[in-house]
Amino acid sequence: MTEAEPGARASTAALLSAEIARPYAVALIGAARGEGDVQAVVDELGELGEDVFKRHPRFVELFESNEISIAERDRILLDVFQGRAGDLVLRFLRVLNRHGRMGLLEGVAREARTLWDRECRRVPVSVRSAAPLAPEQVARRRETLARSTGLEPMLQVSVHPDLLGGLVIQLGDERFDASVKNRLETLRQRLIQGKTHEIQSRRDQFSHSE
Repeated sequence: MTEAEPGARASTAALLSAEIARPYAVALIGAARGEGDVQAVVDELGELGEDVFKRHPRFVELFESNEISIAERDRILLDVFQGRAGDLVLRFLRVLNRHGRMGLLEGVAREARTLWDRECRRVPVSVRSAAPLAPEQVARRRETLARSTGLEPMLQVSVHPDLLGGLVIQLGDERFDASVKNRLETLRQRLIQGKTHEIQSRRDQFSHSE
């Protein structure tokens, strides 16, 4: 039995983490729905994961250490976040702590955002362009995608000079490549295919003339 490649192991670990995080994300959304502002809670948890736990990994290590009791870690959470985080988010952090799942905070935040976006019919769309897009260009793309999909597109715009010109739009499994680089590659392939066809035709003519 061969050992799995690093990339495959990382992918499996990510899927496992998402599976574990999902029930917590579902529970959080359910609780937030009962208190009337799911979006605010999802945003707050995401910001907390980015601003505190991702930037300060030693803080996460503290909550994963067996050297500190759950009660002591709970006291630290209250000292640090009471009055700074919303009541529901603080209660949720304490639940994660009690279950020894503080290391899942970023994963839970991602899952919660994904689930809530899906419920709100929002969809992430990657837009890669060769040069920066003006705000009105981004707005036009958003309106076009909204009309064609019936969803609310959340555009993630990035600049890739190697595209030479045009755009590459990725929506889920759908990819629309209108970049100059892709057009040049398509033209190159057509020229190659045409040249191959021409060579084969000449061979056929030569063989028939024998």
